[in-house]
Amino acid sequence: MYYDQHMHTHHSPDSVERFENYLALSEKPIVTTEHLDFFSPAQNKPDHIPDFAAYEAEFERLNARYGNRILKGLEVGFRKEDEKAILYYLDGKELDLMLLSIHHNGWYNFMEVGNDDVPLDRTLEEYYAMMLEGVRSFPQANVLAHFDYGLRRYDVSIEELQTVERILKRIFEEMIRHGIAFELNTSSMYKHQNVHLYEYAIGLYQSVGGKLFTVGSDAHKVEDYEAHFDKAFDLLKRQGVQKLAVFKNLEYRLVPVP
Repeated sequence: MYYDQHMHTHHSPDSVERFENYLALSEKPIVTTEHLDFFSPAQNKPDHIPDFAAYEAEFERLNARYGNRILKGLEVGFRKEDEKAILYYLDGKELDLMLLSIHHNGWYNFMEVGNDDVPLDRTLEEYYAMMLEGVRSFPQANVLAHFDYGLRRYDVSIEELQTVERILKRIFEEMIRHGIAFELNTSSMYKHQNVHLYEYAIGLYQSVGGKLFTVGSDAHKVEDYEAHFDKAFDLLKRQGVQKLAVFKNLEYRLVPVP
Protein backbone atom coordinates (compact mmCIF):
# COMPACT_ATOMS: atom_id res chain seq x y z
CA MET A 1 0.00 0.00 0.00
CA TYR A 2 1.04 3.60 -0.39
CA TYR A 3 1.35 5.91 2.63
CA ASP A 4 2.21 9.54 3.31
CA GLN A 5 5.97 10.14 3.10
CA HIS A 6 6.29 13.76 4.20
CA MET A 7 5.05 14.46 7.74
CA HIS A 8 6.24 16.25 10.88
CA THR A 9 5.78 15.81 14.62
CA HIS A 10 6.85 17.72 17.74
CA HIS A 11 10.42 16.64 16.88
CA SER A 12 10.33 19.42 14.25
CA PRO A 13 10.39 23.02 15.49
CA ASP A 14 7.35 24.05 13.44
CA SER A 15 5.04 21.25 14.64
CA VAL A 16 3.54 20.14 17.95
CA GLU A 17 1.84 17.01 16.58
CA ARG A 18 2.18 13.63 18.24
CA PHE A 19 2.92 10.29 16.59
CA GLU A 20 -0.15 8.77 18.23
CA ASN A 21 -2.51 11.18 16.47
CA TYR A 22 -1.25 10.10 13.04
CA LEU A 23 -1.32 6.43 14.03
CA ALA A 24 -4.95 6.71 15.07
CA LEU A 25 -6.02 7.69 11.54
CA SER A 26 -5.35 4.37 9.80
CA GLU A 27 -3.58 1.04 10.02
CA LYS A 28 -0.93 2.12 7.52
CA PRO A 29 2.73 2.70 8.35
CA ILE A 30 3.75 6.29 9.04
CA VAL A 31 7.12 7.86 8.35
CA THR A 32 7.88 11.23 9.89
CA THR A 33 10.45 13.43 8.20
CA GLU A 34 11.74 15.82 10.85
CA HIS A 35 13.53 19.03 9.91
CA LEU A 36 17.33 19.25 9.84
CA ASP A 37 18.43 22.78 8.91
CA PHE A 38 21.55 24.79 9.66
CA PHE A 39 21.50 28.58 9.55
CA SER A 40 24.16 31.22 8.96
CA PRO A 41 25.08 33.90 11.53
CA ALA A 42 23.36 36.44 9.25
CA GLN A 43 20.02 34.75 9.94
CA ASN A 44 20.38 35.01 13.71
CA LYS A 45 18.29 31.94 14.48
CA PRO A 46 19.02 28.57 16.08
CA ASP A 47 19.75 25.54 13.94
CA HIS A 48 17.00 22.93 13.53
CA ILE A 49 18.74 19.83 14.83
CA PRO A 50 16.48 16.97 15.95
CA ASP A 51 17.35 15.34 19.26
CA PHE A 52 17.85 11.97 17.62
CA ALA A 53 18.20 10.07 20.89
CA ALA A 54 14.79 11.35 22.02
CA TYR A 55 13.32 10.64 18.58
CA GLU A 56 14.61 7.05 18.63
CA ALA A 57 13.43 6.48 22.19
CA GLU A 58 9.87 7.54 21.33
CA PHE A 59 10.05 5.58 18.08
CA GLU A 60 10.99 2.37 19.90
CA ARG A 61 8.41 2.84 22.67
CA LEU A 62 5.54 3.45 20.23
CA ASN A 63 6.59 0.76 17.76
CA ALA A 64 6.35 -1.80 20.56
CA ARG A 65 2.78 -0.62 21.15
CA TYR A 66 1.69 -0.11 17.52
CA GLY A 67 3.15 -3.14 15.77
CA ASN A 68 6.24 -1.52 14.26
CA ARG A 69 4.23 0.82 12.06
CA ILE A 70 6.55 3.84 12.45
CA LEU A 71 9.48 4.50 10.15
CA LYS A 72 12.25 7.05 10.75
CA GLY A 73 12.91 9.95 8.41
CA LEU A 74 14.51 13.35 8.06
CA GLU A 75 13.90 16.35 5.82
CA VAL A 76 17.40 17.65 5.14
CA GLY A 77 17.54 21.34 4.28
CA PHE A 78 20.62 21.54 2.06
CA ARG A 79 23.12 24.29 1.37
CA LYS A 80 26.59 23.51 0.09
CA GLU A 81 28.01 25.51 2.99
CA ASP A 82 26.31 23.15 5.45
CA GLU A 83 27.34 19.89 3.79
CA LYS A 84 29.96 18.90 6.39
CA ALA A 85 27.62 19.65 9.29
CA ILE A 86 24.85 17.61 7.65
CA LEU A 87 27.09 14.60 7.05
CA TYR A 88 28.47 14.81 10.60
CA TYR A 89 24.94 14.75 12.02
CA LEU A 90 23.88 11.83 9.81
CA ASP A 91 26.92 9.68 10.58
CA GLY A 92 25.91 6.41 12.18
CA LYS A 93 22.17 7.13 12.20
CA GLU A 94 19.77 4.49 10.88
CA LEU A 95 16.95 5.95 8.80
CA ASP A 96 14.25 4.76 6.45
CA LEU A 97 13.82 7.91 4.37
CA MET A 98 15.67 11.16 3.66
CA LEU A 99 14.03 14.07 1.89
CA LEU A 100 16.16 16.77 0.26
CA SER A 101 14.85 20.33 0.50
CA ILE A 102 16.13 23.80 -0.35
CA HIS A 103 14.72 26.13 2.30
CA HIS A 104 17.03 29.15 2.55
CA ASN A 105 20.07 30.78 0.98
CA GLY A 106 21.94 31.79 4.14
CA TRP A 107 20.23 35.18 4.27
CA TYR A 108 16.52 34.40 4.23
CA ASN A 109 14.05 31.57 3.95
CA PHE A 110 12.67 31.46 0.42
CA MET A 111 9.12 31.46 1.79
CA GLU A 112 9.81 34.86 3.35
CA VAL A 113 10.20 36.64 0.00
CA GLY A 114 7.93 37.47 -2.91
CA ASN A 115 7.73 39.93 -5.78
CA ASP A 116 7.81 42.94 -3.44
CA ASP A 117 11.12 41.75 -1.97
CA VAL A 118 13.10 39.90 -4.67
CA PRO A 119 12.30 39.82 -8.41
CA LEU A 120 11.02 36.45 -9.60
CA ASP A 121 13.72 36.02 -12.24
CA ARG A 122 16.43 36.37 -9.60
CA THR A 123 14.74 33.85 -7.30
CA LEU A 124 14.25 31.37 -10.14
CA GLU A 125 17.94 31.42 -11.05
CA GLU A 126 19.23 31.30 -7.47
CA TYR A 127 16.78 28.75 -6.11
CA TYR A 128 17.22 26.23 -8.90
CA ALA A 129 20.99 26.67 -8.99
CA MET A 130 20.99 25.72 -5.30
CA MET A 131 18.73 22.76 -6.03
CA LEU A 132 21.07 21.54 -8.76
CA GLU A 133 23.97 21.79 -6.31
CA GLY A 134 21.92 19.85 -3.78
CA VAL A 135 21.08 16.86 -5.97
CA ARG A 136 24.70 16.74 -7.15
CA SER A 137 26.29 17.02 -3.71
CA PHE A 138 23.82 14.99 -1.64
CA PRO A 139 23.06 11.80 -3.57
CA GLN A 140 22.26 10.12 -0.23
CA ALA A 141 18.80 11.69 -0.47
CA ASN A 142 15.87 9.49 -1.48
CA VAL A 143 13.37 12.17 -2.52
CA LEU A 144 13.49 15.76 -3.73
CA ALA A 145 10.75 17.50 -1.73
CA HIS A 146 8.50 20.38 -2.90
CA PHE A 147 10.48 21.45 -5.98
CA ASP A 148 8.49 24.71 -5.95
CA TYR A 149 9.11 25.71 -2.31
CA GLY A 150 11.03 28.83 -3.32
CA LEU A 151 8.13 30.01 -5.49
CA ARG A 152 5.29 29.77 -2.97
CA ARG A 153 5.17 33.53 -2.32
CA TYR A 154 5.02 34.31 -6.04
CA ASP A 155 2.27 33.85 -8.61
CA VAL A 156 4.30 31.88 -11.17
CA SER A 157 3.08 30.88 -14.60
CA ILE A 158 4.32 27.87 -16.53
CA GLU A 159 5.88 30.26 -19.04
CA GLU A 160 7.88 31.94 -16.27
CA LEU A 161 9.04 28.59 -14.91
CA GLN A 162 10.10 27.58 -18.41
CA THR A 163 12.75 30.32 -18.32
CA VAL A 164 14.79 27.96 -16.12
CA GLU A 165 13.85 24.77 -17.96
CA ARG A 166 17.50 24.15 -18.83
CA ILE A 167 18.36 24.03 -15.11
CA LEU A 168 15.32 21.91 -14.25
CA LYS A 169 16.33 19.34 -16.85
CA ARG A 170 19.81 19.13 -15.34
CA ILE A 171 18.29 18.74 -11.87
CA PHE A 172 16.06 15.92 -13.07
CA GLU A 173 18.94 14.21 -14.89
CA GLU A 174 21.02 14.28 -11.69
CA MET A 175 18.08 12.89 -9.72
CA ILE A 176 17.71 10.04 -12.17
CA ARG A 177 21.44 9.32 -12.01
CA HIS A 178 21.32 9.06 -8.22
CA GLY A 179 17.93 7.37 -7.89
CA ILE A 180 16.25 10.36 -6.21
CA ALA A 181 12.46 10.40 -6.53
CA PHE A 182 10.31 13.42 -7.41
CA GLU A 183 7.76 14.39 -4.76
CA LEU A 184 4.26 15.64 -5.44
CA ASN A 185 3.82 17.87 -2.41
CA THR A 186 0.10 18.30 -1.92
CA SER A 187 0.56 21.33 0.32
CA SER A 188 2.35 23.09 -2.53
CA MET A 189 -0.13 21.85 -5.10
CA TYR A 190 -3.42 22.69 -3.41
CA LYS A 191 -2.78 24.95 -0.41
CA HIS A 192 -0.32 27.12 -2.33
CA GLN A 193 -2.11 26.60 -5.65
CA ASN A 194 0.88 25.41 -7.67
CA VAL A 195 -0.71 22.32 -9.21
CA HIS A 196 -0.07 23.77 -12.71
CA LEU A 197 3.67 23.88 -11.99
CA TYR A 198 3.58 20.22 -10.98
CA GLU A 199 1.73 19.25 -14.15
CA TYR A 200 4.50 20.88 -16.15
CA ALA A 201 7.34 19.48 -14.01
CA ILE A 202 6.04 15.90 -14.10
CA GLY A 203 6.07 15.95 -17.89
CA LEU A 204 9.54 17.51 -18.00
CA TYR A 205 10.89 14.94 -15.53
CA GLN A 206 9.40 12.14 -17.61
CA SER A 207 10.84 13.62 -20.82
CA VAL A 208 14.39 13.02 -19.55
CA GLY A 209 13.57 9.53 -18.29
CA GLY A 210 12.23 10.16 -14.79
CA LYS A 211 10.06 7.40 -13.33
CA LEU A 212 10.32 7.56 -9.52
CA PHE A 213 7.53 9.49 -7.77
CA THR A 214 6.27 9.94 -4.23
CA VAL A 215 3.33 11.88 -2.81
CA GLY A 216 3.64 13.73 0.49
CA SER A 217 1.26 15.97 2.39
CA ASP A 218 3.94 17.96 4.26
CA ALA A 219 1.60 17.67 7.25
CA HIS A 220 2.59 19.58 10.37
CA LYS A 221 -0.73 18.78 12.03
CA VAL A 222 -2.90 15.71 11.89
CA GLU A 223 -5.65 17.47 9.92
CA ASP A 224 -3.35 17.67 6.88
CA TYR A 225 -2.38 13.99 6.82
CA GLU A 226 -2.77 12.67 3.24
CA ALA A 227 -4.58 15.88 2.29
CA HIS A 228 -5.69 15.93 -1.39
CA PHE A 229 -4.00 12.61 -2.12
CA ASP A 230 -6.90 11.54 -4.32
CA LYS A 231 -6.31 14.55 -6.60
CA ALA A 232 -2.57 13.91 -6.78
CA PHE A 233 -3.12 10.25 -7.62
CA ASP A 234 -5.54 11.18 -10.40
CA LEU A 235 -3.02 13.66 -11.81
CA LEU A 236 -0.29 11.02 -11.86
CA LYS A 237 -2.57 8.53 -13.62
CA ARG A 238 -3.42 11.13 -16.27
CA GLN A 239 0.33 11.52 -16.82
CA GLY A 240 0.69 7.77 -17.29
CA VAL A 241 2.27 7.04 -13.90
CA GLN A 242 1.22 3.65 -12.51
CA LYS A 243 3.68 3.11 -9.63
CA LEU A 244 4.89 5.06 -6.59
CA ALA A 245 8.04 4.53 -4.53
CA VAL A 246 7.86 3.72 -0.83
CA PHE A 247 11.05 3.73 1.22
CA LYS A 248 12.38 1.61 4.06
CA ASN A 249 16.01 1.40 5.18
CA LEU A 250 16.76 4.03 2.49
CA GLU A 251 15.71 1.58 -0.25
CA TYR A 252 12.54 1.79 -2.29
CA ARG A 253 10.00 -0.63 -3.65
CA LEU A 254 7.24 0.19 -6.10
CA VAL A 255 3.55 -0.02 -5.27
CA PRO A 256 0.53 0.76 -7.47
CA VAL A 257 -0.85 4.29 -7.50
CA PRO A 258 -4.04 3.97 -5.41
